[in-house]
Formats: sequence, structure tokens, C-alpha cells
Amino acid sequence: MKLLKYIFLSTGIAFVSFSSSVLADWTLSPTDSNINFMSVKNAAVTEVHQFRNVSGSVTDNGDVKISIDLTSVDTAISIRDDRMKEMLFETGLFPVATLSATVDSDALSGLSAGKTMPIEAEFDLDLHGKKQLLTANLQVTGLENGGLLVNSINSIVIDSTAFKLDGGVAALQKVAKLNSIATSVPVNVQLFFMKKN
Repeated sequence: MKLLKYIFLSTGIAFVSFSSSVLADWTLSPTDSNINFMSVKNAAVTEVHQFRNVSGSVTDNGDVKISIDLTSVDTAISIRDDRMKEMLFETGLFPVATLSATVDSDALSGLSAGKTMPIEAEFDLDLHGKKQLLTANLQVTGLENGGLLVNSINSIVIDSTAFKLDGGVAALQKVAKLNSIATSVPVNVQLFFMKKN
């Protein structure tokens, strides 16, 4: 009886150890991550802006969820921040943009520190009350302690008209007395995920 109990206990410990090494959960580190976007005004002047507050996770099933606090937009000019919040994103109605995707978590779990892996990921972007399926070319780098660093290889181009943001773009153009503001917006990401213990 004692032998049987020992076998069950040993098997249970081995199973838990195996599961812990194979399955993984990651949490986005907002202080180490960056999502920025570029605006082009008067067909010549390019400026880079960013969102200060982002959160997210990758589950052991490969489900990716990222939330972007649109009220945290930072253009380095406070009045322009306020205009973007009120006139473009309409944060009173749509304070958050969300991204969701599914990735191969087994491949990510097997990525050792310093090793990289390119992936082409389809994701749903829910922004301004509209949802679009987009594609991103990303490079994932394994970090110490099982962490992951995700960088965009190419800019992800967002068509503002697809999210009904073109009216806000026109309003910004008018209030700033500009000749034009491009409606196609390149976005780049650097996302640092910490492995949960």
C-alpha cells in the first residue's frame, strides 16, 4: 500500500513539473513596452507619438489580449493630446483599443534566451467601435527567465477610415490649420512579456 501511494505521489510530482515547464503564461510589462504611431502633416512633416499605458497577456493556450489606454496618448504637446482624445479617439465613448490574436504558445515556450523567431500574426483590432482583421510581421526574442520581447519587423499600417476616424482627422486638420494630415497611420510595437511563475 505504501509502495502504491509512493508511485502515485511520484507520478503526480513529475506531471506537475512537466506541465510547469511546457505550459506558460506571460504578462505584458507596461514600463518596458512601447506602442508608437506616426502622423504625417502637410505631406512632409512626420512626427512620432506613443501610448503610455498598455496592458496585456498571453495565455498557455496562445490567446493574446492587449489593451491600449487611448487617454494615455502622448504627442509631447499637451493641447494636441487633448485634441486627439476629444476629436479623434473620442475617449469619452471609446477609451480603450483592444487587440486579440492566437499564437503558437508551444513554440514561444521553447524559445531560449537570445534566440529569435519571426512570426506573421493575424489579429483583431477593436478601435473606435469598429473591428478589423489585420496582419503583423513580428520578431520574437527569448529572454532570461522565460520572458519574451516582441518587435514589429515592418510598420503596421492602420487605415483611419476603416475605423471611422477620418472625421476626427479632418477636425484636427481644421483646428490646427493644416493643409493635410495623412489618413494612413504606421504603427510600431515593442512589447516585453514577463513569464508568470
